[in-house]
Amino acid sequence: MNDTSRKVGNNMMKFVTAILAAALVIGAVYFFFLTPGEPTSSQTPPSPHAIDQSDRR
Repeated sequence: MNDTSRKVGNNMMKFVTAILAAALVIGAVYFFFLTPGEPTSSQTPPSPHAIDQSDRR
């Protein structure tokens, strides 16, 4: 029975490692390739729902 427990433990660690590696790869692909970059123009128009704070002191 001890040998069976050792095999189960090893296979479980392989499974957890594979899930972790897949999550890291998916996260890296999303972070580096699917996130938008900087806006193309230096002056982006304000959001229509933004509060105008230019007159505040």
